[in-house]
Amino acid sequence: MAKPTDPSQADPTEPAKGVMQAQVRMMDAVLKQNIEALDFLKTRFEKDRAMLGELAAAPDATAAGAVLSGFWQRLASDYMQEAGRLSSLMQATAQEIGEGTQDEIRSALGRKTGK
Repeated sequence: MAKPTDPSQADPTEPAKGVMQAQVRMMDAVLKQNIEALDFLKTRFEKDRAMLGELAAAPDATAAGAVLSGFWQRLASDYMQEAGRLSSLMQATAQEIGEGTQDEIRSALGRKTGK
């Protein structure tokens, strides 16, 4: 069955559905970014706890220094890697927000998104 061409017979909920779909896409991108950051923190805190155990077990100051030195090197590397991952996610999130905003505007105006 063909869709009505008369605007008075168009589905009045169609713009709201399009806006909701755009909002869902944008929120999903933000949540992915948050999950990544929280996963990183959980892993990082577990490594911090492990280091405390290693430090407590160090037999002397030289061994304790080696534990701390290794800890700081791994910490710096972990944060640099995470910064790269979060940067990529933030770029994808910004793109998703931009596209979602455009889709919201198109939906509010009653136009197709072309996707």
